[in-house]
Amino acid sequence: MIKIASKSIFTFMILLMIPSSFEEVINGVKCRERERLALLKFKSQLDDYGSVSTWGTNRGDDDDYEKNCCKWDGVFCDNQTNHVVALYLGSSRIPVITGKGNINMSSLELPHLNYLDLSRNDFNGTQFPEFICSLGKLRHLNLVYSGFVGQIPHCVGNLTKLQFLDLSVNWLSDTNLDWLSGFESLEYLDLSRNNFQGTIIPDSLGNLTSLRVLHLSENILSGRVPKSIRYLSQIDTIMLGSNRLEGLISEVHLFNLSKLKVLDFAFNSNLTIRTSSSWNPPFQLESLYLASCKLGPYFPRWLQNQKRTQTIDISNAKISDSIPNWFWENIQTCVTLDMSYNQMYGVIPNLSSVLINLVTIDLRSNEFNGSLPLLPPTVDKISFSRNRFSGKIFNICYNHTRSLRFLDLSDNLFSTHIPQRCFMNLMNVDYLNLANNNFFGEIPNSIDLPCGVSFLHLRNNSFTGEISRSLKNCSDLAILDLGKNNFTGEIPDWLGQSLPGLGILSLKSNNIHGSLPRSLCQLQNLQVLDISVNNISGTIPECLKNFTKLRSEIDPNLIDYRFLIGSGTYDSAYIVWKRQEAMYSSTLRLLTLIDLSSNNIIGEIPHEVVSLVGLVALNLSRNNLVGSIPSDISHLELLNFLDFSKNKLSGSIPPTLAQLNHLGVLDLSFNNLSGKIPWSAHLQTFDASIYMGNPGLCGPPLVLKPCPGDKTPAGNIDETHNQEHDDIFNSNGFYVSMALGFIIAFWGVSGTLFLNKWCRITIGKVLIIVEDWLYVKIMISRNRLKR
Repeated sequence: MIKIASKSIFTFMILLMIPSSFEEVINGVKCRERERLALLKFKSQLDDYGSVSTWGTNRGDDDDYEKNCCKWDGVFCDNQTNHVVALYLGSSRIPVITGKGNINMSSLELPHLNYLDLSRNDFNGTQFPEFICSLGKLRHLNLVYSGFVGQIPHCVGNLTKLQFLDLSVNWLSDTNLDWLSGFESLEYLDLSRNNFQGTIIPDSLGNLTSLRVLHLSENILSGRVPKSIRYLSQIDTIMLGSNRLEGLISEVHLFNLSKLKVLDFAFNSNLTIRTSSSWNPPFQLESLYLASCKLGPYFPRWLQNQKRTQTIDISNAKISDSIPNWFWENIQTCVTLDMSYNQMYGVIPNLSSVLINLVTIDLRSNEFNGSLPLLPPTVDKISFSRNRFSGKIFNICYNHTRSLRFLDLSDNLFSTHIPQRCFMNLMNVDYLNLANNNFFGEIPNSIDLPCGVSFLHLRNNSFTGEISRSLKNCSDLAILDLGKNNFTGEIPDWLGQSLPGLGILSLKSNNIHGSLPRSLCQLQNLQVLDISVNNISGTIPECLKNFTKLRSEIDPNLIDYRFLIGSGTYDSAYIVWKRQEAMYSSTLRLLTLIDLSSNNIIGEIPHEVVSLVGLVALNLSRNNLVGSIPSDISHLELLNFLDFSKNKLSGSIPPTLAQLNHLGVLDLSFNNLSGKIPWSAHLQTFDASIYMGNPGLCGPPLVLKPCPGDKTPAGNIDETHNQEHDDIFNSNGFYVSMALGFIIAFWGVSGTLFLNKWCRITIGKVLIIVEDWLYVKIMISRNRLKR
């Protein structure tokens, strides 16, 4: 917002300097022929003309339009000299030009041009246009978001009259930025979101004494911030965040910047902010961004005189301290406060009458304790997770629900009853997370209760009752996590009918009984289904093939807006993955899982499960399933986790299982499977324990149980000798020495045979066989050693 506002002001000021208007054109301004031809040459460089398509064409309602370029879209002329002085070909929304070809002009014969805006166009990888260097009178240059790539020609430094330069959001780079030193008139500089890297911020930056806005964030800049920035006496905005800057920022850098309002060094993890305890800054900041810098361990005392700040982000700043009382008293203008991911401690005081403009407060991942602070009714986001808060939450239930859109109290020490009236109010919050506490009570069961929740996390509490009918009205739900509570009853039919956008459903570890309703199959967007550790009976419905989201691979490059809870921020959820419960956030949208384990499900594994080719994890263990493993299970080629253990499955293991090359966890133990275990180099890396409890199975890796017809070990070897023999063959040293011995013997005895073509072919085949055998044996021994 700050960047946009600053840019708008500068753009408005420059536009005021353009001495032509539509009315003046009507009164007879004619463009110069040479400049008209120059514009047509510029147009000819483009593959798709967009807004300039009418340039030089005959317009039926205006006989003069074809010859008078001063009437062309985006062209402005001086009403006295008839020279073209401005080209406004930018767009605030969509591309107005699609210049997919290279603009190869070395010069553009518009010698009086002082304003050029090509912003938000698609030049699709075009090199920085060199013709710009010929525009010696240019004062305003805006190429933001235009698809330019490569190095900036240093001749741009000759444009000494520039006041506004915005090259942000491209793929531009440079080996140094010394060419900036000549811009003594420059007031606005934005090179953010490019590919500038290295130690290239020049000391000569201090020469830009007219500069008011400096924006170099979201590059790969490294090295130290030059102390010469202290000479930028007119500066009001410094934004160097999201780089790799290092070293120390002290009062020496900032002591002369009396007009500074915006300071952003955020996300430079090796940058230390250190000032003397008595330093009194000459500026009054409106926005402060020091996230992920080294600001601690003590709370910064220099904030004591900052009394106009609206945005403060000192998250993950290595602060291990309590918050002084003066801080709360001085930030009455604060709108957004983020002090998350530190080690701050203490009790938060009553803020309802102090921070009267507060909208967002984020204190998560600290060590605050005591009761929740009273907050002003203006707050719409409260994030207090992973602290030590306790007590009741009545003040939030009854004072904030009109404006509140985001509430996260997860992972605290709450142990309190939530009245139904409180729940009714909280159901209007878009994001509600009370997980990992000891809240108890029942969700109101009123079918008429309005609901605006999109993300509901009640996991790991002590809530009771049946799955509430009031959730039926939560038609925008994307995540519903009721796992690890004491909910009872059956899974209601309306769950699949009324929640069409549901992507994650977890009812794990409750007391839910009954069968899986067929209506669940209507959840076409479902990608995580966890109903494990309940008392579910009946069969697995064949209609699960209707889980459309699971029938194709998820594109990791697509943004899944269902799970977005902010600008570019994905919600998180606890998921049991490879038998370990963990929180997933940015990768949550890529996770696809069905877990029905630890229930009383009967019947066969429906063949339709193999149509869910997007599945990454499938857990049906600890049930009473019968029948065989689907023969074409290889269709689930993305599977990384497959657990069918502790059922009553019979028949052979399908050979196609050997084609699942992404498997990281496989467990088929304790069934009634029989026959030969399929062989593949990948399957042989698994421990033999994944097949135990199936007395009818045979073959590797069950070393002591070969299949009929397989070669068996000769001789009567006692158990002790077998163990010693096993230990020898399970040592890495054995296989290394064996491999070395083979190589030496091979070259000593057989090397000369390579002179014969037939020998070369035969020995090559032998080498391949030996290589495969060595690989399998080494992988088996490595897994045993890990145990």
